[in-house]
Amino acid sequence: MKLSKIFHVLGAIAGWVGIIALLSAWSAGENSTVFGFTQTPLFVDAIILVLIAIWMQLSTTHHMKLEEKGEII
Repeated sequence: MKLSKIFHVLGAIAGWVGIIALLSAWSAGENSTVFGFTQTPLFVDAIILVLIAIWMQLSTTHHMKLEEKGEII
């Protein structure tokens, strides 16, 4: 399996989990919990996961360009 496909799948998973964490944080409100987490950690997790998803998609683009040139990493 190509490295770009692995990065794409991992980035998509991280993005969806980040969206779920963001929606959970919004639904948690000020003083309640969702999945045992309060609002602040869920917002932090959502931010980190979305940043990881963006980074993985940039890695996908980079590795696709390398695969086009025939440079296998």
